Amino acid sequence: MKILSFVFLLFCFLYAPKQKQYSLELSFVTDSNKRAPNANVIFIKDTKEGGIIIEKVTADNKGVLKHTISEDYFDENGLLIIEASYYNQDTYYFDYHEKLSKKQFPFKKTVVLEHIVPPTLEEINKMNPLPPPSPKANYQE
Repeated sequence: MKILSFVFLLFCFLYAPKQKQYSLELSFVTDSNKRAPNANVIFIKDTKEGGIIIEKVTADNKGVLKHTISEDYFDENGLLIIEASYYNQDTYYFDYHEKLSKKQFPFKKTVVLEHIVPPTLEEINKMNPLPPPSPKANYQE
């Protein structure tokens, strides 16, 4: 009896449907053609209630992320949102955002992150107009 139950269990495990796996490879470089090490990547599943973060991962020190994802990452339409960000001490970079379909996998891409030029104080002042003057209070002494 023990042998029969063992064979049945083994049969169930061997023939249970495996969840499909999707491979993803992203290489992050800056617009000056330098590697973007340790870029942060977020996988988001879009639902009726809003986006749900499925997983957060970090690229290696060479700016490469090789990752395998499953069916659970995709929404009911077979779409997945990928967001990545990279910052270093001296420069900020525009974040990467892309919506992918299951049909695009295996997915391999080199992402070029463009740097953001910080505005000068003069530009900031031009963007933020002064608030309207407040009415003067009548003080009586």
